[in-house]
Amino acid sequence: MSLFENQTAALYVRLSQEDRNKINKEDESESITNQQTILLEYCKKNGFDVYDIYSDENWSGSDRERPEFNRMIADAREKKFNTIICKTQSRFARDMEMIEKYINGLFLIWGIRFISVVDNGDSMNKANRKTRQIFALTDQWYLEDLSDNIRATLSSKRKQGLWVGAFAPYGYMKDPADKNHLIVDDEAAEIVRYVFDLYLKGYGITPIARKLNEEHIPNPATYKKQHGQPFQNINKECSDMWHTYSVQRMLSNEIYIGNMVQGTQENISYKSTKKRQKPKDEWDVVEGTHEAIIDLDTWNKVQKLRGGKPKSEVKGKPNPLAKKVRCMDCGGSMRVSYHNHKRYFRCNTYYMDKSRCKGMTISEKVLHAEIIKQIHALYKQYADNAMIADSLEIENEYRVKIKLLSSKIKNSESEIEKLDKRLSTIYIDKLDGVISVDEFVSLKTRFSGERDKLIDNVTAWKAEIDKINEKIALAKNRFEIIEQFKDVKELDYLTAQTLIDYVEIGGNQYDRIINIYWNF
Repeated sequence: MSLFENQTAALYVRLSQEDRNKINKEDESESITNQQTILLEYCKKNGFDVYDIYSDENWSGSDRERPEFNRMIADAREKKFNTIICKTQSRFARDMEMIEKYINGLFLIWGIRFISVVDNGDSMNKANRKTRQIFALTDQWYLEDLSDNIRATLSSKRKQGLWVGAFAPYGYMKDPADKNHLIVDDEAAEIVRYVFDLYLKGYGITPIARKLNEEHIPNPATYKKQHGQPFQNINKECSDMWHTYSVQRMLSNEIYIGNMVQGTQENISYKSTKKRQKPKDEWDVVEGTHEAIIDLDTWNKVQKLRGGKPKSEVKGKPNPLAKKVRCMDCGGSMRVSYHNHKRYFRCNTYYMDKSRCKGMTISEKVLHAEIIKQIHALYKQYADNAMIADSLEIENEYRVKIKLLSSKIKNSESEIEKLDKRLSTIYIDKLDGVISVDEFVSLKTRFSGERDKLIDNVTAWKAEIDKINEKIALAKNRFEIIEQFKDVKELDYLTAQTLIDYVEIGGNQYDRIINIYWNF
Protein backbone atom coordinates (compact mmCIF):
# COMPACT_ATOMS: atom_id res chain seq x y z
CA MET A 1 0.00 0.00 0.00
CA SER A 2 1.33 3.41 -0.95
CA LEU A 3 2.21 5.90 1.74
CA PHE A 4 0.25 8.54 -0.23
CA GLU A 5 -2.90 6.52 -0.90
CA ASN A 6 -6.16 8.46 -1.46
CA GLN A 7 -4.31 11.72 -2.02
CA THR A 8 -5.66 14.08 -4.72
CA ALA A 9 -2.99 16.25 -6.31
CA ALA A 10 -2.80 19.45 -8.31
CA LEU A 11 0.25 19.54 -10.58
CA TYR A 12 1.82 22.94 -11.24
CA VAL A 13 4.29 23.58 -14.07
CA ARG A 14 5.83 26.88 -15.11
CA LEU A 15 8.25 28.13 -17.74
CA SER A 16 9.46 31.74 -17.76
CA GLN A 17 10.89 33.54 -20.78
CA GLU A 18 14.32 33.39 -19.16
CA ASP A 19 14.00 29.60 -18.83
CA ARG A 20 12.87 29.34 -22.46
CA ASN A 21 15.90 31.32 -23.63
CA LYS A 22 18.20 28.86 -21.85
CA ILE A 23 16.60 25.75 -23.39
CA ASN A 24 18.39 24.13 -26.33
CA LYS A 25 18.26 20.80 -28.06
CA GLU A 26 20.66 19.27 -25.54
CA ASP A 27 18.83 20.57 -22.46
CA GLU A 28 15.04 20.57 -22.34
CA SER A 29 14.83 19.64 -18.66
CA GLU A 30 12.83 22.76 -17.80
CA SER A 31 10.29 22.48 -20.62
CA ILE A 32 6.58 22.31 -19.78
CA THR A 33 6.27 18.85 -21.34
CA ASN A 34 9.23 17.52 -19.36
CA GLN A 35 7.89 18.90 -16.08
CA GLN A 36 4.48 17.33 -16.71
CA THR A 37 6.06 13.96 -17.51
CA ILE A 38 8.09 13.95 -14.28
CA LEU A 39 5.07 14.88 -12.16
CA LEU A 40 2.71 12.36 -13.80
CA GLU A 41 5.25 9.57 -13.32
CA TYR A 42 5.67 10.58 -9.68
CA CYS A 43 1.89 10.49 -9.11
CA LYS A 44 1.57 7.09 -10.78
CA LYS A 45 4.41 5.65 -8.70
CA ASN A 46 3.11 7.04 -5.39
CA GLY A 47 -0.62 6.56 -5.82
CA PHE A 48 -1.78 10.16 -6.31
CA ASP A 49 -4.99 10.93 -8.18
CA VAL A 50 -4.44 13.96 -10.43
CA TYR A 51 -7.13 16.63 -10.01
CA ASP A 52 -5.78 19.01 -12.66
CA ILE A 53 -2.58 20.31 -14.28
CA TYR A 54 -2.01 24.07 -13.95
CA SER A 55 0.44 25.43 -16.52
CA ASP A 56 1.89 28.95 -16.81
CA GLU A 57 4.12 29.78 -19.79
CA ASN A 58 6.23 32.93 -20.06
CA TRP A 59 5.58 33.93 -16.43
CA SER A 60 8.22 34.76 -13.85
CA GLY A 61 8.30 32.91 -10.54
CA SER A 62 7.89 36.21 -8.68
CA ASP A 63 4.84 37.36 -10.65
CA ARG A 64 1.67 37.41 -8.55
CA GLU A 65 -0.55 37.79 -11.64
CA ARG A 66 0.12 34.29 -13.05
CA PRO A 67 -3.35 33.15 -14.27
CA GLU A 68 -2.98 29.39 -13.74
CA PHE A 69 -1.17 29.87 -10.43
CA ASN A 70 -4.02 32.03 -9.14
CA ARG A 71 -6.60 29.53 -10.43
CA MET A 72 -4.78 26.79 -8.52
CA ILE A 73 -4.68 28.89 -5.34
CA ALA A 74 -8.43 29.56 -5.64
CA ASP A 75 -9.08 25.80 -6.02
CA ALA A 76 -6.80 25.08 -3.05
CA ARG A 77 -8.77 27.53 -0.92
CA GLU A 78 -11.93 25.59 -1.85
CA LYS A 79 -10.16 22.31 -0.93
CA LYS A 80 -10.69 20.69 -4.34
CA PHE A 81 -7.47 18.71 -3.75
CA ASN A 82 -5.18 18.09 -0.77
CA THR A 83 -1.73 18.14 -2.36
CA ILE A 84 0.21 20.42 -4.72
CA ILE A 85 3.17 18.90 -6.57
CA CYS A 86 5.87 20.76 -8.55
CA LYS A 87 9.12 19.64 -10.12
CA THR A 88 11.04 22.02 -7.85
CA GLN A 89 10.05 24.64 -5.32
CA SER A 90 11.33 27.34 -7.71
CA ARG A 91 8.69 26.29 -10.27
CA PHE A 92 6.06 27.21 -7.65
CA ALA A 93 7.69 30.55 -6.74
CA ARG A 94 11.04 32.31 -6.59
CA ASP A 95 9.91 34.73 -3.92
CA MET A 96 10.61 34.17 -0.20
CA GLU A 97 7.46 36.07 0.76
CA MET A 98 5.24 33.85 -1.43
CA ILE A 99 6.85 30.65 -0.12
CA GLU A 100 6.21 31.69 3.47
CA LYS A 101 2.69 32.92 2.71
CA TYR A 102 1.51 29.74 0.98
CA ILE A 103 3.70 26.71 1.65
CA ASN A 104 4.51 27.53 5.29
CA GLY A 105 1.31 29.44 6.03
CA LEU A 106 -2.01 29.17 4.22
CA PHE A 107 -1.47 25.61 2.93
CA LEU A 108 -1.14 24.39 6.51
CA ILE A 109 -4.40 26.13 7.42
CA TRP A 110 -6.21 24.76 4.35
CA GLY A 111 -4.86 21.23 4.85
CA ILE A 112 -2.82 21.34 1.61
CA ARG A 113 0.40 19.39 1.38
CA PHE A 114 3.21 20.73 -0.86
CA ILE A 115 5.73 18.44 -2.56
CA SER A 116 8.63 19.41 -4.81
CA VAL A 117 9.90 16.23 -6.48
CA VAL A 118 13.49 16.96 -7.55
CA ASP A 119 14.61 18.85 -4.43
CA ASN A 120 12.72 16.49 -2.05
CA GLY A 121 10.58 19.23 -0.49
CA ASP A 122 7.60 18.08 1.57
CA SER A 123 5.62 20.39 3.83
CA MET A 124 4.57 17.40 5.98
CA ASN A 125 8.23 16.84 6.80
CA LYS A 126 8.95 19.45 9.47
CA ALA A 127 12.66 18.65 9.32
CA ASN A 128 13.16 20.06 5.82
CA ARG A 129 11.40 23.39 6.40
CA LYS A 130 14.73 25.19 6.87
CA THR A 131 16.00 23.62 3.64
CA ARG A 132 12.92 24.90 1.80
CA GLN A 133 13.51 28.37 3.23
CA ILE A 134 17.14 28.31 2.08
CA PHE A 135 15.97 27.28 -1.41
CA ALA A 136 13.49 30.17 -1.37
CA LEU A 137 16.16 32.66 -0.31
CA THR A 138 18.56 31.40 -3.00
CA ASP A 139 15.82 31.62 -5.64
CA GLN A 140 15.04 35.19 -4.57
CA TRP A 141 18.72 36.15 -4.85
CA TYR A 142 18.72 34.60 -8.31
CA LEU A 143 15.73 36.75 -9.31
CA GLU A 144 17.33 39.90 -7.94
CA ASP A 145 20.55 39.23 -9.84
CA LEU A 146 18.61 38.31 -12.97
CA SER A 147 16.58 41.52 -12.74
CA ASP A 148 19.75 43.60 -12.38
CA ASN A 149 21.36 41.81 -15.34
CA ILE A 150 18.28 42.25 -17.54
CA ARG A 151 18.03 45.95 -16.65
CA ALA A 152 21.70 46.47 -17.44
CA THR A 153 21.38 44.62 -20.76
CA LEU A 154 18.26 46.53 -21.81
CA SER A 155 19.81 49.85 -20.76
CA SER A 156 22.90 49.09 -22.84
CA LYS A 157 20.77 48.22 -25.88
CA ARG A 158 18.64 51.36 -25.50
CA LYS A 159 21.74 53.55 -25.35
CA GLN A 160 22.91 51.94 -28.60
CA GLY A 161 19.60 52.86 -30.24
CA LEU A 162 18.33 49.28 -30.43
CA TRP A 163 14.58 48.73 -30.06
CA VAL A 164 13.89 46.61 -26.96
CA GLY A 165 10.10 46.95 -26.71
CA ALA A 166 7.83 43.91 -26.97
CA PHE A 167 5.67 45.67 -29.56
CA ALA A 168 6.64 47.90 -32.46
CA PRO A 169 5.06 51.39 -32.38
CA TYR A 170 2.17 52.05 -34.80
CA GLY A 171 3.59 52.80 -38.24
CA TYR A 172 6.51 50.40 -37.81
CA MET A 173 7.24 46.67 -37.64
CA LYS A 174 10.12 44.73 -36.15
CA ASP A 175 12.65 43.81 -38.81
CA PRO A 176 12.33 40.01 -39.39
CA ALA A 177 16.12 39.87 -39.74
CA ASP A 178 16.79 41.89 -36.57
CA LYS A 179 14.18 42.22 -33.82
CA ASN A 180 16.02 45.25 -32.38
CA HIS A 181 15.58 47.24 -35.61
CA LEU A 182 12.39 48.95 -36.82
CA ILE A 183 11.20 49.02 -40.42
CA VAL A 184 8.33 51.05 -41.86
CA ASP A 185 4.88 49.46 -42.06
CA ASP A 186 3.79 51.21 -45.29
CA GLU A 187 0.02 50.92 -44.75
CA ALA A 188 0.06 52.28 -41.18
CA ALA A 189 2.71 54.87 -42.08
CA GLU A 190 0.29 56.45 -44.57
CA ILE A 191 -2.16 57.07 -41.70
CA VAL A 192 0.60 58.66 -39.61
CA ARG A 193 1.40 61.02 -42.49
CA TYR A 194 -2.31 61.72 -42.94
CA VAL A 195 -2.62 62.74 -39.26
CA PHE A 196 0.34 65.13 -39.50
CA ASP A 197 -1.05 66.56 -42.75
CA LEU A 198 -4.50 67.16 -41.21
CA TYR A 199 -2.91 68.99 -38.30
CA LEU A 200 -0.97 71.27 -40.65
CA LYS A 201 -4.21 72.00 -42.52
CA GLY A 202 -5.71 73.41 -39.35
CA TYR A 203 -7.55 70.40 -37.89
CA GLY A 204 -7.34 70.22 -34.09
CA ILE A 205 -6.66 67.06 -32.07
CA THR A 206 -10.36 66.25 -31.54
CA PRO A 207 -11.47 66.96 -35.15
CA ILE A 208 -8.68 64.66 -36.38
CA ALA A 209 -9.86 61.82 -34.11
CA ARG A 210 -13.45 62.40 -35.23
CA LYS A 211 -12.46 62.42 -38.93
CA LEU A 212 -10.51 59.16 -38.59
CA ASN A 213 -13.56 57.53 -36.99
CA GLU A 214 -15.92 58.90 -39.64
CA GLU A 215 -13.67 57.51 -42.37
CA HIS A 216 -13.64 54.10 -40.61
CA ILE A 217 -9.85 54.03 -40.38
CA PRO A 218 -8.85 51.34 -37.83
CA ASN A 219 -7.17 52.70 -34.72
CA PRO A 220 -3.69 51.31 -33.83
CA ALA A 221 -4.94 48.39 -31.69
CA THR A 222 -7.59 47.36 -34.24
CA TYR A 223 -5.11 47.68 -37.12
CA LYS A 224 -2.58 45.42 -35.40
CA LYS A 225 -5.30 42.93 -34.50
CA GLN A 226 -6.50 42.82 -38.13
CA HIS A 227 -2.95 42.26 -39.40
CA GLY A 228 -2.02 39.63 -36.82
CA GLN A 229 0.57 41.85 -35.18
CA PRO A 230 1.23 41.74 -31.41
CA PHE A 231 0.04 44.71 -29.38
CA GLN A 232 -0.14 45.65 -25.72
CA ASN A 233 -3.79 44.78 -24.96
CA ILE A 234 -3.93 41.61 -27.04
CA ASN A 235 -5.63 39.64 -24.21
CA LYS A 236 -7.94 42.46 -23.15
CA GLU A 237 -10.97 44.16 -24.61
CA CYS A 238 -9.87 47.43 -26.15
CA SER A 239 -11.66 50.31 -27.84
CA ASP A 240 -11.85 50.36 -31.64
CA MET A 241 -12.21 54.16 -31.74
CA TRP A 242 -9.61 56.84 -32.25
CA HIS A 243 -9.32 59.09 -29.19
CA THR A 244 -7.65 62.43 -28.71
CA TYR A 245 -4.82 60.94 -26.63
CA SER A 246 -3.88 58.58 -29.53
CA VAL A 247 -3.58 61.51 -31.92
CA GLN A 248 -1.75 63.68 -29.38
CA ARG A 249 0.75 60.93 -28.61
CA MET A 250 1.41 60.40 -32.33
CA LEU A 251 2.06 64.09 -33.00
CA SER A 252 4.63 64.28 -30.19
CA ASN A 253 6.51 61.00 -30.76
CA GLU A 254 10.03 61.47 -32.16
CA ILE A 255 10.00 57.84 -33.31
CA TYR A 256 8.38 59.12 -36.52
CA ILE A 257 11.41 61.25 -37.46
CA GLY A 258 13.80 58.31 -37.05
CA ASN A 259 14.83 58.92 -33.45
CA MET A 260 14.69 56.10 -30.89
CA VAL A 261 13.06 57.27 -27.65
CA GLN A 262 12.98 54.63 -24.89
CA GLY A 263 13.38 54.26 -21.13
CA THR A 264 10.64 56.76 -20.32
CA GLN A 265 9.34 54.52 -17.51
CA GLU A 266 10.76 51.94 -15.13
CA ASN A 267 9.41 49.24 -12.82
CA ILE A 268 9.28 50.19 -9.15
CA SER A 269 10.98 46.88 -8.29
CA TYR A 270 11.57 43.44 -9.81
CA LYS A 271 8.59 42.16 -7.77
CA SER A 272 6.16 44.72 -9.15
CA THR A 273 4.72 45.42 -12.61
CA LYS A 274 3.86 48.97 -11.52
CA LYS A 275 5.86 51.65 -13.29
CA ARG A 276 6.94 55.19 -12.56
CA GLN A 277 7.53 57.93 -15.10
CA LYS A 278 11.20 58.92 -15.37
CA PRO A 279 12.35 62.54 -15.73
CA LYS A 280 12.85 63.51 -19.37
CA ASP A 281 16.60 64.02 -18.89
CA GLU A 282 16.88 60.31 -17.95
CA TRP A 283 15.24 59.05 -21.16
CA ASP A 284 17.34 57.12 -23.70
CA VAL A 285 17.21 59.09 -26.96
CA VAL A 286 19.32 58.10 -29.98
CA GLU A 287 18.92 59.98 -33.26
CA GLY A 288 18.77 58.48 -36.75
CA THR A 289 18.33 54.82 -35.83
CA HIS A 290 15.69 53.90 -38.43
CA GLU A 291 13.83 55.21 -41.48
CA ALA A 292 11.70 58.28 -40.75
CA ILE A 293 8.02 58.43 -41.64
CA ILE A 294 7.75 62.20 -41.12
CA ASP A 295 10.31 64.57 -42.61
CA LEU A 296 12.01 67.03 -40.28
CA ASP A 297 10.43 70.12 -41.88
CA THR A 298 6.89 68.76 -41.32
CA TRP A 299 7.79 67.73 -37.77
CA ASN A 300 9.12 71.18 -36.87
CA LYS A 301 6.05 72.93 -38.30
CA VAL A 302 3.71 70.67 -36.30
CA GLN A 303 5.67 71.16 -33.07
CA LYS A 304 5.62 74.93 -33.57
CA LEU A 305 1.83 74.86 -34.00
CA ARG A 306 1.37 72.60 -30.99
CA GLY A 307 3.50 74.84 -28.80
CA GLY A 308 1.82 78.03 -29.96
CA LYS A 309 -1.84 77.17 -29.67
CA PRO A 310 -3.90 79.62 -27.55
CA LYS A 311 -4.75 78.93 -23.93
CA SER A 312 -8.28 78.02 -22.82
CA GLU A 313 -10.81 80.84 -22.79
CA VAL A 314 -11.72 80.01 -19.21
CA LYS A 315 -8.18 80.93 -18.12
CA GLY A 316 -7.64 77.92 -15.88
CA LYS A 317 -10.97 78.20 -14.07
CA PRO A 318 -12.17 74.62 -13.42
CA ASN A 319 -15.40 73.44 -15.04
CA PRO A 320 -17.82 72.74 -12.13
CA LEU A 321 -19.34 69.75 -13.96
CA ALA A 322 -16.13 68.29 -15.42
CA LYS A 323 -16.58 64.51 -15.90
CA LYS A 324 -20.02 64.68 -14.27
CA VAL A 325 -22.32 65.05 -17.31
CA ARG A 326 -23.38 61.88 -19.16
CA CYS A 327 -25.42 61.11 -22.27
CA MET A 328 -28.55 59.10 -21.50
CA ASP A 329 -28.49 57.51 -24.97
CA CYS A 330 -25.01 55.93 -24.98
CA GLY A 331 -23.76 56.47 -21.41
CA GLY A 332 -20.73 58.36 -22.69
CA SER A 333 -19.34 61.55 -21.19
CA MET A 334 -20.43 64.99 -22.41
CA ARG A 335 -17.84 67.70 -22.84
CA VAL A 336 -18.02 71.46 -23.21
CA SER A 337 -17.95 72.91 -26.72
CA TYR A 338 -18.60 76.37 -28.20
CA HIS A 339 -21.18 77.57 -30.72
CA ASN A 340 -21.83 81.23 -31.52
CA HIS A 341 -19.72 82.20 -28.47
CA LYS A 342 -21.97 80.12 -26.18
CA ARG A 343 -20.98 77.03 -24.19
CA TYR A 344 -22.77 73.72 -24.64
CA PHE A 345 -22.37 70.20 -23.29
CA ARG A 346 -22.14 67.78 -26.21
CA CYS A 347 -21.95 63.96 -26.23
CA ASN A 348 -18.31 63.04 -26.87
CA THR A 349 -19.17 59.70 -28.51
CA TYR A 350 -21.48 61.40 -31.03
CA TYR A 351 -18.84 64.06 -31.58
CA MET A 352 -16.32 61.35 -32.50
CA ASP A 353 -18.65 59.00 -34.45
CA LYS A 354 -22.27 59.94 -35.23
CA SER A 355 -23.22 56.31 -35.97
CA ARG A 356 -22.76 55.30 -32.31
CA CYS A 357 -25.17 57.69 -30.59
CA LYS A 358 -28.18 59.90 -31.31
CA GLY A 359 -26.26 62.72 -29.66
CA MET A 360 -27.27 64.88 -26.72
CA THR A 361 -26.57 68.60 -26.38
CA ILE A 362 -27.62 71.11 -23.77
CA SER A 363 -26.73 74.71 -23.08
CA GLU A 364 -24.40 75.07 -20.10
CA LYS A 365 -26.49 78.04 -18.96
CA VAL A 366 -29.73 76.02 -19.08
CA LEU A 367 -28.14 73.07 -17.26
CA HIS A 368 -26.66 75.26 -14.49
CA ALA A 369 -30.02 77.01 -13.99
CA GLU A 370 -31.85 73.67 -13.65
CA ILE A 371 -29.30 72.39 -11.12
CA ILE A 372 -29.62 75.58 -9.00
CA LYS A 373 -33.40 75.19 -9.11
CA GLN A 374 -33.20 71.57 -7.92
CA ILE A 375 -30.72 72.46 -5.15
CA HIS A 376 -33.23 75.01 -3.79
CA ALA A 377 -36.02 72.41 -4.03
CA LEU A 378 -33.83 69.90 -2.22
CA TYR A 379 -33.24 72.33 0.65
CA LYS A 380 -36.95 73.03 0.97
CA GLN A 381 -37.65 69.31 1.03
CA TYR A 382 -35.14 68.65 3.81
CA ALA A 383 -36.24 71.69 5.80
CA ASP A 384 -39.61 69.99 6.30
CA ASN A 385 -39.90 68.93 9.98
CA ALA A 386 -41.74 65.76 9.01
CA MET A 387 -38.77 64.63 6.94
CA ILE A 388 -36.37 65.28 9.82
CA ALA A 389 -38.63 63.20 12.08
CA ASP A 390 -38.58 60.39 9.52
CA SER A 391 -34.78 60.54 9.47
CA LEU A 392 -34.65 60.13 13.26
CA GLU A 393 -36.96 57.13 13.08
CA ILE A 394 -34.76 55.53 10.41
CA GLU A 395 -31.69 56.21 12.58
CA ASN A 396 -33.28 54.33 15.51
CA GLU A 397 -33.97 51.35 13.26
CA TYR A 398 -30.34 51.39 12.12
CA ARG A 399 -29.07 51.38 15.72
CA VAL A 400 -31.21 48.34 16.58
CA LYS A 401 -29.73 46.52 13.59
CA ILE A 402 -26.18 47.45 14.67
CA LYS A 403 -26.88 46.01 18.14
CA LEU A 404 -28.03 42.68 16.65
CA LEU A 405 -25.02 42.48 14.34
CA SER A 406 -22.62 43.33 17.18
CA SER A 407 -24.08 40.47 19.23
CA LYS A 408 -23.54 38.03 16.34
CA ILE A 409 -19.95 39.23 15.92
CA LYS A 410 -19.19 38.77 19.62
CA ASN A 411 -20.56 35.20 19.63
CA SER A 412 -18.74 34.28 16.43
CA GLU A 413 -15.40 35.68 17.65
CA SER A 414 -15.78 33.55 20.76
CA GLU A 415 -16.33 30.47 18.57
CA ILE A 416 -13.29 31.38 16.44
CA GLU A 417 -11.15 31.54 19.58
CA LYS A 418 -12.35 28.05 20.57
CA LEU A 419 -11.56 26.66 17.12
CA ASP A 420 -8.05 28.19 17.25
CA LYS A 421 -7.44 26.31 20.49
CA ARG A 422 -8.74 23.07 18.94
CA LEU A 423 -6.45 23.47 15.92
CA SER A 424 -3.49 24.04 18.22
CA THR A 425 -4.42 20.97 20.31
CA ILE A 426 -4.77 18.56 17.37
CA TYR A 427 -1.46 19.78 15.95
CA ILE A 428 0.29 18.92 19.23
CA ASP A 429 -1.60 15.59 19.34
CA LYS A 430 -0.30 14.78 15.84
CA LEU A 431 3.30 15.58 16.85
CA ASP A 432 2.95 13.46 20.00
CA GLY A 433 1.47 10.55 18.02
CA VAL A 434 -1.88 10.73 19.80
CA ILE A 435 -3.69 10.98 16.46
CA SER A 436 -2.63 9.84 12.98
CA VAL A 437 -1.81 12.12 10.08
CA ASP A 438 -5.10 11.21 8.37
CA GLU A 439 -7.05 12.03 11.54
CA PHE A 440 -5.17 15.33 11.85
CA VAL A 441 -5.92 16.31 8.24
CA SER A 442 -9.59 15.37 8.62
CA LEU A 443 -10.03 17.32 11.88
CA LYS A 444 -8.02 20.24 10.62
CA THR A 445 -10.08 20.45 7.43
CA ARG A 446 -13.30 20.43 9.45
CA PHE A 447 -12.18 22.97 12.08
CA SER A 448 -10.54 25.24 9.48
CA GLY A 449 -13.68 25.17 7.35
CA GLU A 450 -15.84 26.17 10.32
CA ARG A 451 -13.33 28.87 11.28
CA ASP A 452 -13.12 30.30 7.75
CA LYS A 453 -16.90 30.48 7.52
CA LEU A 454 -17.13 32.30 10.86
CA ILE A 455 -14.38 34.74 9.83
CA ASP A 456 -16.22 35.45 6.55
CA ASN A 457 -19.43 36.12 8.50
CA VAL A 458 -17.69 38.44 10.96
CA THR A 459 -16.02 40.34 8.11
CA ALA A 460 -19.36 40.74 6.32
CA TRP A 461 -21.18 41.86 9.48
CA LYS A 462 -18.48 44.41 10.33
CA ALA A 463 -18.67 45.79 6.80
CA GLU A 464 -22.45 46.03 7.14
CA ILE A 465 -22.08 47.95 10.42
CA ASP A 466 -19.62 50.34 8.74
CA LYS A 467 -22.13 50.99 5.96
CA ILE A 468 -24.94 51.60 8.46
CA ASN A 469 -22.77 54.02 10.45
CA GLU A 470 -21.98 55.85 7.21
CA LYS A 471 -25.70 56.13 6.48
CA ILE A 472 -26.38 57.44 9.99
CA ALA A 473 -23.58 60.00 9.71
CA LEU A 474 -24.80 60.99 6.27
CA ALA A 475 -28.38 61.36 7.50
CA LYS A 476 -27.16 63.63 10.31
CA ASN A 477 -24.97 65.73 8.07
CA ARG A 478 -27.19 65.78 4.99
CA PHE A 479 -29.35 68.70 6.02
CA GLU A 480 -26.34 70.66 7.32
CA ILE A 481 -24.57 70.13 3.98
CA ILE A 482 -27.55 71.19 1.89
CA GLU A 483 -28.19 74.17 4.17
CA GLN A 484 -24.75 75.57 3.25
CA PHE A 485 -25.92 75.98 -0.35
CA LYS A 486 -29.53 77.09 0.22
CA ASP A 487 -28.85 80.58 -1.16
CA VAL A 488 -26.54 79.58 -4.00
CA LYS A 489 -27.21 81.58 -7.17
CA GLU A 490 -24.39 80.38 -9.40
CA LEU A 491 -23.08 76.84 -9.79
CA ASP A 492 -19.43 76.83 -8.80
CA TYR A 493 -16.87 74.04 -8.42
CA LEU A 494 -17.32 73.59 -4.64
CA THR A 495 -21.12 73.32 -4.90
CA ALA A 496 -20.99 70.78 -7.73
CA GLN A 497 -18.28 68.62 -6.11
CA THR A 498 -20.05 68.60 -2.73
CA LEU A 499 -23.60 67.90 -3.87
CA ILE A 500 -23.50 66.18 -7.28
CA ASP A 501 -22.37 62.67 -8.19
CA TYR A 502 -23.30 62.99 -11.87
CA VAL A 503 -25.94 64.45 -14.20
CA GLU A 504 -27.68 62.51 -16.98
CA ILE A 505 -29.01 64.27 -20.08
CA GLY A 506 -31.71 62.72 -22.31
CA GLY A 507 -34.84 63.49 -24.32
CA ASN A 508 -34.67 65.97 -27.18
CA GLN A 509 -34.33 69.73 -27.67
CA TYR A 510 -38.07 70.23 -27.17
CA ASP A 511 -38.43 67.91 -24.18
CA ARG A 512 -35.09 67.74 -22.41
CA ILE A 513 -34.64 65.24 -19.53
CA ILE A 514 -32.19 66.20 -16.76
CA ASN A 515 -31.60 63.61 -14.02
CA ILE A 516 -29.38 64.72 -11.13
CA TYR A 517 -27.77 62.04 -8.97
CA TRP A 518 -26.72 63.50 -5.62
CA ASN A 519 -23.77 62.51 -3.45
CA PHE A 520 -26.10 61.21 -0.73
